[in-house]
Amino acid sequence: MNRILKEKFKIMVAGFCATLILFSSSCQLEEEIFSEIVSDGFGTTDEELSAVVAAAYASYGGFIGAPWTVNIISSDAGIVPTRGTDWAERGQWARLHEHDFSPDDFYAGSSWSVLFTGINNVNRIIFQLEQIEGDGPIQTIKELRVLRALNYYMLMDIYGNLPIVSSFADAEANPATNTRAEVFEFVTSEVEAVINDMPEDKNTTYGVINKWVAHALLAKVYLNAEVFSGTAQWDKVILHTDAIINSGNYTLAPDFFDNFSAFNEGSPENIFVIVYDEVFAGGNQIAVRTLHYASQQTYRFTAQPWNGYASLQEFYNMFTDDDVRKGSFIVGQQYDPEGNEILDLQAEAADPNGQPLYFTPEITDVRNALRQEGVRIGKFEFEMGAQPQNMNNDFPLFRYGDILLTKAEALLKTGDEGGALILVNMIRQRAGVPDLTALSVDDLLDERGRETAFEGYRRQDLIRFGRFNDAWQFKPADPSDHVNLFPISSDQLGANPNLKQNPGYVGGE
Repeated sequence: MNRILKEKFKIMVAGFCATLILFSSSCQLEEEIFSEIVSDGFGTTDEELSAVVAAAYASYGGFIGAPWTVNIISSDAGIVPTRGTDWAERGQWARLHEHDFSPDDFYAGSSWSVLFTGINNVNRIIFQLEQIEGDGPIQTIKELRVLRALNYYMLMDIYGNLPIVSSFADAEANPATNTRAEVFEFVTSEVEAVINDMPEDKNTTYGVINKWVAHALLAKVYLNAEVFSGTAQWDKVILHTDAIINSGNYTLAPDFFDNFSAFNEGSPENIFVIVYDEVFAGGNQIAVRTLHYASQQTYRFTAQPWNGYASLQEFYNMFTDDDVRKGSFIVGQQYDPEGNEILDLQAEAADPNGQPLYFTPEITDVRNALRQEGVRIGKFEFEMGAQPQNMNNDFPLFRYGDILLTKAEALLKTGDEGGALILVNMIRQRAGVPDLTALSVDDLLDERGRETAFEGYRRQDLIRFGRFNDAWQFKPADPSDHVNLFPISSDQLGANPNLKQNPGYVGGE
């Protein structure tokens, strides 16, 4: 096992141990408050502090099922068609794509639950660490503040207005809603306050917060500053992307797909990842969510996939045949490892390809699709013989290729088309496609779509570029931009009377 894999193993095991050490009931929102760490002297070594911190990262295991899913399926890149009775679920998946969001649907509260659980864990661990003397706990608290800010960034992006809770011992039972601008100010001030104290060695901080992760977080927050706060801050985007670029710590991986391989710990491009492992840190369910039931034969999976997530034909057609990133899709006839064609014995009589398993770009109806319709998400490597519901691939939240495009956008918005074009063409050269000779806003949005497909940013990008409310396949133009925010779930509103529903939804102003 190489050094990075050992670090990954240590993080995962430490998270499990920390849960046992610190929490008797880690899944509950209200817990007994301890006045001191369980054993005298605990938290004085780097190993013990790593164990404490790892428990805060553990909540990201649900990222694929919540924040990632709503950002993919509500965009023009993803869809979960109803096939027979599969994925019907009272029409929730179709409505997610159609922007007919309801506070009573499961996805309205899924991201809220995952991300606020993480915030609660951070606040609780900070409280524990405040009982320990020494520089180690103080430094760890700074790291946790950035991690908490990351959760709030995602919540602010999805829900807009929400409570700011930064204390465990003094937390209000029913905190009031803060405005999105107030959450933006909280996130940026929290990270700016500690960024210079973050560790700089990326080789010893795999999967945890370091200075470059903090810069990447601020770059993404400031990239969306006009949406979040009403005022664009392109100069700060350039400041924080330059910090990462000029550090020399990251480069574009020669092979684009190395960033998403089953063992992508060695990627020179991934700045911050959610650590997944089929045994110790499950939750990466991309394979089981997108592949056809019979795809189990293709990869010799230990379980049958669910035949769900697909991409839209219009999005797939954005990729030219010479673009290596077109490998982000699985399309066409499917075979087993020996080259034998795979059959779907329950294929509908109306399927033009018959029983041979064949993924088509065309989807006839979001609410009544054929079993084999839709190109599938293939950007993340599927291991032969793996557990498709618990993939080994670490998920890159922040990646150098995205940072280059983030800076390019800031340069373009401030009038430096030439500087932006250089960065975009760096991305295109790696993809094997010709350089652009000019760069428009639409060109940049399309390039972002090709480069960061299925990484969870498409919804955010469409909103920032003013395109989220456009019509696309199976979705008419939105009658109101209130759908740029998801509704607060009915369950959360019932549990906390001080929450305010977002405008445009029942109960909202």
